[in-house]
Amino acid sequence: NAEALLLSECKKHPQWIAPQDQTSMAPPKDYAEHTLDGNKALENLDKGMLGQAVQNLLKRSRLVIVNHPKGGRFLRYVSEEVAQQQVERFGGLTTNELLVYQKIEEAKTKGLFHRDLKSRTGITNPNTIRTIIEKLMKRKLIKDFTSVHTGKKKMYILAELEPSAELTGGNWYTQGELDMDLVETSSKLALHFFKSRGRKGGSISEVRDFIKAKGVITCDLTVEEVLQLVETLLYDSKIERLITDDKQIPAEERTFRLLNPPSVSLDHYSTIPSAVCPDALAGFPVQPADCPYFEYWLGL
Repeated sequence: NAEALLLSECKKHPQWIAPQDQTSMAPPKDYAEHTLDGNKALENLDKGMLGQAVQNLLKRSRLVIVNHPKGGRFLRYVSEEVAQQQVERFGGLTTNELLVYQKIEEAKTKGLFHRDLKSRTGITNPNTIRTIIEKLMKRKLIKDFTSVHTGKKKMYILAELEPSAELTGGNWYTQGELDMDLVETSSKLALHFFKSRGRKGGSISEVRDFIKAKGVITCDLTVEEVLQLVETLLYDSKIERLITDDKQIPAEERTFRLLNPPSVSLDHYSTIPSAVCPDALAGFPVQPADCPYFEYWLGL
């Protein structure tokens, strides 16, 4: 049986160059024996029969064609149990629809734009791609989202995945818009934590636990997001680092503490002798170099 033999060989060789690529791209040397044309176990089979076996197994999802890490594409073996799940999920989809799904799957959490699908699938008609996207979304195989970098332009990702924080902005953004209420509330909670700890301070991990325990916000801020929050307080001169050079310390272990304001507010200009000395101000312009108290003041 050609199909059984083909499945057996594909299972033995997980990365196997598919025959349709051989005309345009030679297989990697270390896989030369694992092509359909070069495999010894299949060499006596009729080429037409072998090609039909490939097509039948692809239709039944017992084989799938995926990109090979060394170039070209290869046939991947699929168990009967997984194949049945695939048939239930993807049954009725056309070749083009499966191709669009596959390209979105390959993008993982990075997602793809409509134009990316056009270039990667070779489907030049934008209406065709639009129709396919609508069908895949209706069947809950993919979903759309917007990136903080591209405004309201939609991108597409597998339904079971979440876009990378790099694209969505993480918890700070909702539908591509910065959630100012969340930022301000989280910032106030973080500052409250440092005020409660005084000069003892605390780590990013402790700030995160404190915010979570308050139950004021519904999302679970990541370590990196809490670090962004705390560093904003640092730049606003509300807190300070306990260890100045902490770049080698894991983010969750970096420590900060409340920055005490100076006990006396100094107006540095008003402390210059020639700025307040009636003798110096009697003449114009003021000549600090002639002031007998200037050298004493510089030595303070």
